[in-house]
Amino acid sequence: MKKLVYYLLIIALLILSCAPSTKSFEELPPQVLLAKSDSLINVYPDKPELVNAIINARLHLAEKNNDFSQYHEVLKIEPNNPIAQYYILMNTGKQYHEKEYKNGQWKAIQSFSKASAIIDSLGEPHFWIGKAYEKKDEMDFELTLEAYDKSLKLYLPKKLRNKVLVKREALLKRKNIYEDFWK
Repeated sequence: MKKLVYYLLIIALLILSCAPSTKSFEELPPQVLLAKSDSLINVYPDKPELVNAIINARLHLAEKNNDFSQYHEVLKIEPNNPIAQYYILMNTGKQYHEKEYKNGQWKAIQSFSKASAIIDSLGEPHFWIGKAYEKKDEMDFELTLEAYDKSLKLYLPKKLRNKVLVKREALLKRKNIYEDFWK
C-alpha cells in the first residue's frame, strides 16, 4: 500500500511537472505552437493563456508575412477579435479599391468605414476612404477632403501621414483650379 501511494505521488509529480505553464506556451516557437494549435486546444481547452499565445502567434505571423489567412484563423478561434477583423476589412476594401468601376469604390468605402468603426483611433481607413471617393468621382472634393482631414486627426505612421498631406495638397490645388475656372 505504501509503495502504491509512493508511485501515485511520483506519477502525479511527473504529470504536473510536464504540464505546460503559461510561460511555457509563450516560449514555444510560433511555428511549433501554430502547427500543434488544434491539438493543444483540445488537450487544454480551459487555458486562456494558450489561446492568447496562439492568437498572438497568428497575428504576428499575419503581420510579418502579410498572410491574411492567419487573420481568418484567428477569427475561427476568437470571432470578435478586433485586430483580425480590422485587417480583413482593410484588405477587402483595398481589393475593391483596385477595381475601376464605381460600385467597387462604394464597396471599398463601406469596408474601410467598418474597419474604422472597429479601431476608431487609426487614420488609415479614412485615408483610403478619401482615395476611394477621389477615384469614384474626381470632382467630389468635399467628401475626399473630409476623409483626408479626419485621417490626419487620428493616428497615422509618419510615412502615411506624409502621403496624406501630399494627396490633400494636390486635391486642394485641383479644387482651386477648378473653382477658378468656373468663376
